[in-house]
Amino acid sequence: MNDCIILAGGGNGELVQQEQVANKALIPLGDQTMISHVINAFRQVGQVNRIIVAGPVKELAFLKEAFDVQLIPEEGTILQNLLKASRQLGSHSHVLVSSADIPLVSAEAVRDFLEKCAPYDHDFYYPIVVRESSEALFPGVKRTYVTLAEGTYTGGNIFLVNPAKIEPTVPKMEKFMKDRKNPIKLIYLLGPETVYKFLRKKATIPYLEERFSSLVDLKSRAVISDYPAISFDVDKPSDLEQAKQFIGLNR
Repeated sequence: MNDCIILAGGGNGELVQQEQVANKALIPLGDQTMISHVINAFRQVGQVNRIIVAGPVKELAFLKEAFDVQLIPEEGTILQNLLKASRQLGSHSHVLVSSADIPLVSAEAVRDFLEKCAPYDHDFYYPIVVRESSEALFPGVKRTYVTLAEGTYTGGNIFLVNPAKIEPTVPKMEKFMKDRKNPIKLIYLLGPETVYKFLRKKATIPYLEERFSSLVDLKSRAVISDYPAISFDVDKPSDLEQAKQFIGLNR
């Protein structure tokens, strides 16, 4: 069983103003809030134990009774909230971490990811999705893609991490988190050899795993997911409309 941390921080932005909510996680989708869809998916996985949510505690208080989750107030950066939540849980086994803005994620997608991470002999697992699969399910949706020797991929919005490695790794990870939406900057952070390989389309998944692992001292592995919804986050109005349509078609 894995504990789970859901990061629901941040109260500003275009979507918050458009939908007139205190936090993006509270945007209604069908008869539930966005974060309710996310928690409901994790609760159905069958391999998730405790769930802790970092965000505006007052506004998210309804989640405690509805889903039996713990709440902690957000403070600082994403990684600082992750560290605070991890300390609160005190887990000894790998922890599943998710953003609160992936309302289309399914229990099947999360279960598949956890199964592919076995036997949990790495510190950090990150899902990636093939571009063709993502565009087939979400045509016209703009995502950030990176072309590797094996193909073109987009990243997911959940990951699995060894909690013992979170605290010592946070300072090294902050610069990667800052540029997480900019693949060009991320590539430069990995060094000149990596830039050269990318330019020649010779960067492989194993090479990047090794390079990232050595830079942040976090034994890491990329996991190819067959579930594109794991990479679909609601960042802008067009994403929200797509999510509403998708949920409406599948109700």
